[in-house]
Amino acid sequence: MMPPRENNRLLRPAYLEVDLDALTYNIRSIKERLGRGVELMAIVKADGYGHGAYEVSKLALENGAGSLGVAILEEGAELREKGIKAPIVNLFPEPPERAKKVVEYDLDQIITDLEFVKRLSQEAKRQNKRSNIFIEIDTGLGRYGIPPQETIDLVKKIKRLGNVRLKGIFSQFSTADQRKKDFAFHQLSLFKNTLDELESFSNHIPIKSIANSGAVLDIPASYFNHVRVGHLLYGLYPSLETSESIRVKPAMSLRSKVIFIKEVEKGTPISYGKTYIAKKKTQIATIPLGYADGYSRLLSNKGEVLIKGKRAKVVGRVCMDAFMVDVSHIPEVKLGDEVVVMGRQGDDEITAHDLGKWTNTFAYEIMTRMGKRLPIVYVQRSKRSTNRTQN
Repeated sequence: MMPPRENNRLLRPAYLEVDLDALTYNIRSIKERLGRGVELMAIVKADGYGHGAYEVSKLALENGAGSLGVAILEEGAELREKGIKAPIVNLFPEPPERAKKVVEYDLDQIITDLEFVKRLSQEAKRQNKRSNIFIEIDTGLGRYGIPPQETIDLVKKIKRLGNVRLKGIFSQFSTADQRKKDFAFHQLSLFKNTLDELESFSNHIPIKSIANSGAVLDIPASYFNHVRVGHLLYGLYPSLETSESIRVKPAMSLRSKVIFIKEVEKGTPISYGKTYIAKKKTQIATIPLGYADGYSRLLSNKGEVLIKGKRAKVVGRVCMDAFMVDVSHIPEVKLGDEVVVMGRQGDDEITAHDLGKWTNTFAYEIMTRMGKRLPIVYVQRSKRSTNRTQN
């Protein structure tokens, strides 16, 4: 049976490499742009976008992040159990029965209704604690949150409860990563007007937060005193339509090795379903990585990898545990040669955006769906060390 990912010391010939120097560079670049008085929340949900939430959290906090953002209670609980003491905000609503654990793990909680706040208040009192909460208002994303016009009434009701503290107001852009930002500015106006109304009623709001990665790049007016950054933190721009006004470096690469080579004759089928038939004598290399690891089946007969600095095309269907590439044009390919599936080799690079384009999705999904079977190798060249254990 495969060991748990965090204890896996097997040097499998397919792994994720995370460059901690690149992450550090990105965090510091973002902090420099924000300046003093604007808190950076590092979004570490989905296991730190596949980079390892614990390692990313430690690095982010060491380099100036003030808090962490997760998407589910379990993600926050795991960080607490590994010793993270900084504020952790659970950015998605939870059902009432989960209030006990939210308080137990000292998680700050997004709220969208009064009943859940009451449950948090009861649990906090029972545990002799105070629960920090953030109201999420829906300015146009339509995912969750209360209408802006209901915010003042909810704030008044929350203030009557004991053992809870309103720590801030959040909202979320839906189009900040698009070239046309009319709707983003409409959302920003709604958010600002809501804050102004709240403060006119003498309701001091400590944290005001709507900016995500796209807004940090292109809408400085949205910073207020708090931003929530995920994608940019990991070195990828949210889309090809945002500016690159902050320089960042991709931190993750996906690497493997050639484990089998064969020469096939014209007319030979490759992989399941005979979707690829060799048109001539062809050199085929097998790569030990498949859709169970997050390398999508949609890359069948479409994807590319780097071997010896040259691109090799995927031929045939991607299997659960392997895929094949045509290396006929690459001289002297041998067993054990490095294969870069995502990342840089020589003068060429395959990005998460490339993989997203080939599979009709986007880079967020590419990075976060990497399978638990993939080891993570942490590299920190500035300290001349490579950590092959996972966290």
